Amino acid sequence: MPGTENKLFQPVPYRIRIGVTGHRSLADEAAIRVLVKKVLETEIDGLFDPESRLLIERGRRENAPPVLYSVLTPLAEGADRLVANVVREFPQSRLDAVLPLVEEDYLEDFATEESRREFRELLGLCRRPVRLRKTRIQADARNESHAGELRRAAYESAGHYVVSHCDVLIAIWDGREARGRGGTANIVKYAEEQRRPFIRIWKDETEIVSVNRGDGLNASALADVAAFNNADVSPADRRGYVDNLEKDYFRPFEDGSQPVSEESKDLVRTCLFPYYVQASRQAKKYQSRFLNAGIAVYIFSALAVGCVAAALLFPALSVIAYAAEFILLLIILWTVFRAHHSRANERWMENRFLTERIRSGIYVAIAGVDVPPVEVLPFMGHSHTVDDWTVRVFDEIWHRMPRFPDCGDNCAVLARYIRERWIEGQIRYHIGKQKRSRRWGSILSWSGRVLFLMTMAAAGFKLWMKSSPGLVPDEHWMNPALAMVAILAPATAASMVGLRAQREYLRNEKRSKNILPQLQYLNNRLAASTEPAMFESVILQVDEVMLRETQEWLMLMRYIDLEAA
Repeated sequence: MPGTENKLFQPVPYRIRIGVTGHRSLADEAAIRVLVKKVLETEIDGLFDPESRLLIERGRRENAPPVLYSVLTPLAEGADRLVANVVREFPQSRLDAVLPLVEEDYLEDFATEESRREFRELLGLCRRPVRLRKTRIQADARNESHAGELRRAAYESAGHYVVSHCDVLIAIWDGREARGRGGTANIVKYAEEQRRPFIRIWKDETEIVSVNRGDGLNASALADVAAFNNADVSPADRRGYVDNLEKDYFRPFEDGSQPVSEESKDLVRTCLFPYYVQASRQAKKYQSRFLNAGIAVYIFSALAVGCVAAALLFPALSVIAYAAEFILLLIILWTVFRAHHSRANERWMENRFLTERIRSGIYVAIAGVDVPPVEVLPFMGHSHTVDDWTVRVFDEIWHRMPRFPDCGDNCAVLARYIRERWIEGQIRYHIGKQKRSRRWGSILSWSGRVLFLMTMAAAGFKLWMKSSPGLVPDEHWMNPALAMVAILAPATAASMVGLRAQREYLRNEKRSKNILPQLQYLNNRLAASTEPAMFESVILQVDEVMLRETQEWLMLMRYIDLEAA
């Protein structure tokens, strides 16, 4: 139905992520609850820098994008649940749980059946809890003492996870030293070490609300989320994209059987296709702008050098040549300024990362598997973090998905679908990309060598002519022609080197070569996956490989830039 695709796109909100740590036993829960609500209403915005506060205020006033809360909590008794319940009172807030232990072990730490019931109810509100331990303590413990150490380490890991993935930490803390590893004092200390803003709240005989700004908060991602929401995609473009997506994802097998259920089709049409279109359209727009700018800069740079050479070799044309050089330099300067001002390369990379993440998400959703939140490895921190707007947007998109049942009796059909459409498609893509990168890298490399040899030949001829007086008259056309080659060829070769570096042909060739064995291995594993547990495990491994490959590409390409030099 015309126009339906536009209506399916719902703006993505910007969430202020509230982390929580604190004691299980609270002297005056009612009073602390009042303080937590007051802090959320009056103190959080003050942690942002002035420019970010303006963005936040405008977002709240204009609802573009909506500024909402989420709470990240281990859901232990006391502080964890109290803060979670207060945050949930705010409109459209979200609950994200991080569990230190498998549920069977975690439930043992709760004092009453009522507490266990409350935990299950809150956990049921969480779309995809983060489960830091995959096995029970008793399966890994050597003895009782070791079991205690593992349990304390698990609580510490959960606290560190909360600190690393929140914007601001609320600590319901009496100010005393920790009673053991993973205690509230240790988590607060870790927040201080990480320069994470935190607010301490306590109420017994006195009332305490103290703010530690750390590095403060920055809402620059809010502007990028707004740009994503407001990207102008015409209804015709959106319809064309969706038609192509349906052909790619929903076409039947060669035997005519349909691998994708109608329910799965409706799900990805509604929850993923609109955002894929939005990200892909922006990625192509900025890719075209950046790559065309690069080609223009390198070509015009070589032409500018040619103009200088013409001015020197043909004095009668010097005015025209210098004027042409000046115009070319103005064009280069404007091209570079426009690329910088629009952040063309950075926005291309970011939107391409988001596009690829959603692309993988479509396959994973059709397979009925839930992906964990995007994790960023420490060595990627200089160019990609959990605060990136792309990570926030994908996280929000995925949280709108329903929970999936396992593949049941359909595992074999879905395994075949994922292998043929996703893994083998990626194998073909990387084989092609490897060949293309090698071919274009070789063309530019050999072209540079040829130009270098031409320069040497021109210099050699000039030397021979100078050492043999009268061999070629000074006014002969060969003299300016050889001089032109000697000047212009190195400039052209340098432009080709710059273009080759901008496209990163060599590194992209090696990246594609390196990922192929991983994809082939997973393809073979998936072929043998007929049970739901194994099927899900392999799908998650494939998704992990795709994520890491895209993150590495983002790190490689994100800060390549143009220079007017």
